[in-house]
Amino acid sequence: MSDNQGQNSQTNGGKLAPPDRATLADVARLADVSTAVVSYVLNNGPRKVSDDLRIRVEQAIAQLGYRRNRLASALISGKSNLVGLLVPDASNPFFGELAREVEKEAHARGYMTLIGNTGHEVATERNYLQAMGDLRVRGIFVTSVNDQEEDMGTSPIIYLHAAPQAAVRNRVLFDDFAGGVLATRHLIGLGYHEIFCLAGDSDFGPFMQRRLGWQRAMSDAGLPFAGRHHHVSSDRLVAARQIRGLVEQNRGLRAIFATSDEQALAALRAAAETGCQVPGDIAIVGFDGIREALLGGVRLTTIALPIRQLVVQAFDRLEAAPGDAIPDSPLAGELVIGETCGAGAGNSALDLRPRPGA
Repeated sequence: MSDNQGQNSQTNGGKLAPPDRATLADVARLADVSTAVVSYVLNNGPRKVSDDLRIRVEQAIAQLGYRRNRLASALISGKSNLVGLLVPDASNPFFGELAREVEKEAHARGYMTLIGNTGHEVATERNYLQAMGDLRVRGIFVTSVNDQEEDMGTSPIIYLHAAPQAAVRNRVLFDDFAGGVLATRHLIGLGYHEIFCLAGDSDFGPFMQRRLGWQRAMSDAGLPFAGRHHHVSSDRLVAARQIRGLVEQNRGLRAIFATSDEQALAALRAAAETGCQVPGDIAIVGFDGIREALLGGVRLTTIALPIRQLVVQAFDRLEAAPGDAIPDSPLAGELVIGETCGAGAGNSALDLRPRPGA
């Protein structure tokens, strides 16, 4: 072995000390082989390496603590162990739970996850898609806010939860329309006829489908729905202010179908601020089944979505070989009865009015 080990390596008492960041060339020098042989060992080919040389390379790797530069490998080979995930806002509990499931499944399949927040902006979504494509990620999972399908060329895109209408072969969705019907029919079955719908701040994707489900259920029951759907923010605090105004202007309002649990929780806040009891004065049904809705101090009646199943199907679609059969039917949610609509034994009215001195 040459005395010149390169600037990355130093000697200490005649022993080779691990460099700050060992390179492939360092490994080759220590093992006294070519860099090509090191590459063959690392990649298990394309040429066969003798057992003796393989052992020397593996010992050098262990001694130097060499770690592959996976980004460089990706740029050379055209593929990596990275996957991307784009969501509108990871601070929203639903997208936080979605991101957690994506990371968990990615780890189980040997991937690492890059996460980006698009801020509900189409331009930001496109910029992230381009940047992740430049990194040669294995695939990009996108909860889209764009009604136009994108094609990065370098990395496949799988749409999760929200997709452009034209994206029919590369999406995994929930059955939001059926969930909207189910939630509204539940309220109708409890005797509520004046059912307001809290739609999203944009009439796109899941929000639109859930609103259309509410509209279908109302129409099928012969109940009026014109003028009873209102667009409110996805931000809980902003939505609470908007819903408070809606309640104050419609004192006859008796039931709310919220197209997300964030909005349903905002409605609970608005009810408290206007001195209303839930479900005594106003019944509320949400949609998503986030942990806070199902396990919080006040358990929402909501449509709980199979997020885990959605994520597994998305990875299956990403890794599918041509001709593989992958389920493409939207995934159904489940009606979970909580304390906010008056159904179920022992569900008395919840007094959410501010207490004196609170």
